[in-house]
Amino acid sequence: MDQANKLQYQQSVEKYLERNKVYHIFEDLLKSLIIKKPEDPIQFLINKLQEPETKKIFVVGPPGSKLRELSLTLADYLNFHIVSIGDLIEKELSKKSELSQQIQESLDKFQYVSDDIVINIALNQINHLENEKKSYIFEGFPKTRVQGLALQKEGIIPDAFLILEMSQEKVYQCCLKKLDTEPFNKLNNKEDLVKSHSLEYQLNLKQVKEIYKNQYFSVDGEKNYELEDMAQLLKYKLYDNAPKRALRIVVIGPPGSGRSTLAKKLSGKYGFVYVSTRELISNLVNQKGTTGKEAFEKVNKGDLVEDRIVNALIKERINQTDCQLQGYVLDGYPKTEKQLESLNEMNIQPTLMVIIDVADDIITRRLVQRRTDPLTGIIYNSIDEAGKEVRPRLIIAPNEKREVVQTRLKRWDDLKQLIDGTPKYASIIYKVSGENPVDNMIESVCYHLEKMN
Repeated sequence: MDQANKLQYQQSVEKYLERNKVYHIFEDLLKSLIIKKPEDPIQFLINKLQEPETKKIFVVGPPGSKLRELSLTLADYLNFHIVSIGDLIEKELSKKSELSQQIQESLDKFQYVSDDIVINIALNQINHLENEKKSYIFEGFPKTRVQGLALQKEGIIPDAFLILEMSQEKVYQCCLKKLDTEPFNKLNNKEDLVKSHSLEYQLNLKQVKEIYKNQYFSVDGEKNYELEDMAQLLKYKLYDNAPKRALRIVVIGPPGSGRSTLAKKLSGKYGFVYVSTRELISNLVNQKGTTGKEAFEKVNKGDLVEDRIVNALIKERINQTDCQLQGYVLDGYPKTEKQLESLNEMNIQPTLMVIIDVADDIITRRLVQRRTDPLTGIIYNSIDEAGKEVRPRLIIAPNEKREVVQTRLKRWDDLKQLIDGTPKYASIIYKVSGENPVDNMIESVCYHLEKMN
């Protein structure tokens, strides 16, 4: 079978599987097998296919936000059962037990209730809902890394994880507002308590995002959304008819072009796995091995990590089961000629290659204005975006200094010319302007992707 016929056959098979939701069915069955590990897998699968379909959604946000109102609206719109960790804790408090006393002590000090207590309360309710085969929305859980890992250990995988996002300053204001209510208004050192509480929330949220990076999607909690519009969006994410086959999407562009934002949005919208060279290298560095040390030295100088290291990381990641089943979006790969050649060597045939175009002077202006908070890892597009208490500790990342930016742009221009001159990629390239607002860029790529499929 020649290449043309092979491609045509593959496309016809993929369309059949997509039209009949075979990918979706097998993904759900495989997840259940991995989680439950039944002794008789065949009978387990037969029983599973006969069960009613249920969904589970987790929703978290900062204290004092519209989280409760949003959760109630979503539950009503989707006809789901709703559970609130706050209500469950209140119920436990009413029992006047030793456990309730520990909870009250934490609340009286404006501190988070211990993870052990929250996990125990939450999992009891979740197991009840799972046994009852009910679809549900769980509000306010998990809010820490420990809580998220406990949920994973129980084999509970969210169908959607919605995070209500707010700026650090807004989170601070929400905590301050909550502290002015009973019984917290009697506490001393309110400003110190609020700073500690809001910072702890931000740090915990960052770790939760890391655990659920392939499941969560963010909503700007500072915008005045119509709650029904938000409910429709969530319903679309749960039951949409967008492409479900295992697409292989490559997103490349100059530094500061919005590449990572676009790649994450595509992954979140369609359920693809987000694969970032930056995250893979960061994980390697954190392992503190010889190769990680070598990579760290390169990154710290603003240099590219060697191709052999990056290629090995990418190959290992995309061959994992989730990438093979769900498809993936490659963020920032390839970056060099050797990495481009490795696409062939690793037998990666991209379904779509998105190239983001932005003028060099715009990129330079964007990057030299950026600042990073070394404590939280949050990146600000300018120092003005950060709260007053954060600004003194902001730094310029090594690879965003003006002279390093110029070198990175030269590398990008060389790669772009190489790709443009490679005929085999002509039919899969889609170029989009990174000078437009990010939402416009995302909308354009999503429209092209859905039209293509």
